[in-house]
Amino acid sequence: MPRPIHLILDFDGTLSHFSTLPLIYRIGYSLNPASPPWRTISEAYARDYQTHASAYAPPATDRTTINAELTWLQSLRDVEEKSTERVEAARVFRGVGAGDVRKGAELSVRRGEVLPRKGWARVVEKVMRWHGKVGIVSVGWSGEFIRGCLRAAVAQSQIAMSTVDVGAVDVRANEIVGGETGELNRYFEEEGRDGQGGIWTASDKRKAMQDMIGSLEPERRLVVYVGDSTTDFECFLAADVGICVKDEDEATGEQKGLEQMLKTIGIRSRWIGDMGPDDMAARPGESDWPGTKTLWWTRDFNEICDSPLLSETVNIRNNDIYSIAGRAVRPASLKPATLQLL
Repeated sequence: MPRPIHLILDFDGTLSHFSTLPLIYRIGYSLNPASPPWRTISEAYARDYQTHASAYAPPATDRTTINAELTWLQSLRDVEEKSTERVEAARVFRGVGAGDVRKGAELSVRRGEVLPRKGWARVVEKVMRWHGKVGIVSVGWSGEFIRGCLRAAVAQSQIAMSTVDVGAVDVRANEIVGGETGELNRYFEEEGRDGQGGIWTASDKRKAMQDMIGSLEPERRLVVYVGDSTTDFECFLAADVGICVKDEDEATGEQKGLEQMLKTIGIRSRWIGDMGPDDMAARPGESDWPGTKTLWWTRDFNEICDSPLLSETVNIRNNDIYSIAGRAVRPASLKPATLQLL
């Protein structure tokens, strides 16, 4: 058996095909119809983003290094924080409780508005059966909504709960506080966590991922991260294996943005089905060996499940796998000054 995998997933656009923010907003709006509609919130965010992007230097076409892209992604923090404060000021989540969120999640799955990507339950079951762990890291507003969607998807597809243990999936996301103010929490300001603000940026997602895997010894696990957008970029770099989702026929704006960014930087991506024996070769004692960072891509989770990465026939000597066709960059060592393409 290969050494245990710690599979970490983005939610919107990755495990679920589409963004769930308007669905979560709808939960609050149904209880607080005097609040601004979703369109007002989303258009204000788009204006802020465009204003920031237009004024930022260097422009996207000139950000040709990892360091330059990391700096740009971190610069979006103010835009994201302002958006969160705008939602709070709208008081749309005033009086919203966990039960309301769970009901909204169930309704969204039943209506087909939250559409899990093919093979998600299969890959979760397989990783857990191999004594691995599964986690979700999201910039979304509600971890409770994510957990509710997973439970509803399992129930709707008539998958045995004993086969896919949704309760064992570690979800790291922001949360609706509700109450009289309709606030959203700040993930990093919760007790026992180091930092400020919520999970808003690529750097925040990487830090949340590090929280999730920090207690695991590197030699005892293989970290695989699956995402679909530029917000997942730092997690791709920090994981042993990074896999991006591509809908070839109808790529989302997030997928196109990630693809263009990778092209500008010069990071190639290869289909997960082309992963071969050389890519799975063990390199004992060479966790920092130089090489070209490869990002894998997949259409769905069935392709990941059927790849050598999760093949039950792969024999890894000493259970040692380092980065797949690339340099193993651990979360603790993810510093802009040390990242480079060779």
